[in-house]
Amino acid sequence: MELYSIPTGNFKLDGGAMFGIVPKVLWEKLYQADEKNLVNCSMRCLLVVDGDRRILFDSGIGDKQDKDFLKHYYLNGEDTLVASLSRHGFSPEDITDHVITHLHFDHYGGSIEYDEEKSDFVTVFPNATYWVSHLQWNLTQIPNRLEGASFLKENIEPMEKSGQLRLFDTDFSVTPNVHIRLFNGHTLG
Repeated sequence: MELYSIPTGNFKLDGGAMFGIVPKVLWEKLYQADEKNLVNCSMRCLLVVDGDRRILFDSGIGDKQDKDFLKHYYLNGEDTLVASLSRHGFSPEDITDHVITHLHFDHYGGSIEYDEEKSDFVTVFPNATYWVSHLQWNLTQIPNRLEGASFLKENIEPMEKSGQLRLFDTDFSVTPNVHIRLFNGHTLG
């Protein structure tokens, strides 16, 4: 089994929103905030190669959102998903499984892109099964008021339309060496 860190760029978030109830005097020792209280966060995915399976966990924000949307996140850095995959000798067509930890746009926006005519959205990984927990998928259909802005229709609908989406309700194994477990973190499922 081989593991690869796949950087997809950086973005900025409000430090208080990012670290919640942890006091600023503690988190600022590791993450310096700017004058707007924003901290720069790296978006990194994990690529696991196990036999003939190439399993990508998450995909970053991507670049299909308009400038009005992206201006709130101050995207920075030179890394992109496709370029980082390429540096390790992989292309989007090589990915066999795409495990999405949760459906907030900063974790899977890079999974969907415009088609060649820029008239519709399509999946980035045409040969991959897109794995999403059923509970997380249900949250996107009727989002709560705290998470609704993180579930973007243009990221969700193409997954379902592609026929590549597989929902799961319990822990399962992608390969004999790669096991997916459900946890409730800052979002359910």
